[in-house]
Amino acid sequence: MKVSLLRKIVPECIRVPVVIWLRKRGITTKIQTLLYRREANALRHKFASNAPLSSEKLSEMKVLVVCAHYNHTRFLPDCVSSLLSQTHSNWQLLIVDDKSTSPDATKVITALTDLDPRIHAIHLLENSGAYIARNTGISASLLLDSCKDWTHVTFIDPDDVATPGWLNHVLSVLGGQEGSVRPFLQRYDIDLKTPLHAYFGHCPSIHSRFAWERAGGFLSVRRSGDSEMTVRLSHLAKDGLTTVLKSWDVAQKCRHIPGSATHQDLRARKVWLEKRNNELASLPISEMKISTPSISAWENFGE
Repeated sequence: MKVSLLRKIVPECIRVPVVIWLRKRGITTKIQTLLYRREANALRHKFASNAPLSSEKLSEMKVLVVCAHYNHTRFLPDCVSSLLSQTHSNWQLLIVDDKSTSPDATKVITALTDLDPRIHAIHLLENSGAYIARNTGISASLLLDSCKDWTHVTFIDPDDVATPGWLNHVLSVLGGQEGSVRPFLQRYDIDLKTPLHAYFGHCPSIHSRFAWERAGGFLSVRRSGDSEMTVRLSHLAKDGLTTVLKSWDVAQKCRHIPGSATHQDLRARKVWLEKRNNELASLPISEMKISTPSISAWENFGE
């Protein structure tokens, strides 16, 4: 039964609590992991015969990677190291520190920016949340000579690490199209030793510049802004000017950190996303863009 049909048949007051109950007990997670792995394998076979992009074409694609950071200096060096190990080398990393309170934040981030000229950092003057931090990073990139000419943009959380072929793979999946690619992710325990579940991500999606500019940015919310972005991109793609695809190789290894926003306010978030989807479905495409995305005041790191 399709999800849209299920939503029409089963009342929200019954459907949402049942879904959350199953999720909290790990039942839907296990089922979804099996289904997602099956889908990833099907995508791999489906596109196996596609002509790969030439190395010359790939090398012309400049990726802006935005990392919204808040008090994760324990993990950030591994995150940055995974960028330095990418097989696709035409990237710029912009760390957006969301006014961290950890005492070693300045020292750690400064040391990381010294590692490679492709690594930059800015500092928000007030804590604004990850989605505004990401919007701000993209806005700031346009003022940095080394970053402003990006052709694609994507994101990575400071507690996650990318697999070496991440950028090369998702760029190849998108090819020369205008659009976005949702990555296949593997969730692990906090030490990245025990795999927990696999899924298609939202926030680490890669977007062509045209697709990103059509969307306009993230909503100024504290949670589920990445899921809302995926929903909005899917509605925007209905006119055929952009597309939303999925990749199949594991792109990032993501830590499960107890107490993170991922598992908070599940009911409210699910209800809000369903209502947002219905709202977008009734809007003309011309009104879906976030015309003035919220950004925060910032300064170059260390100032």
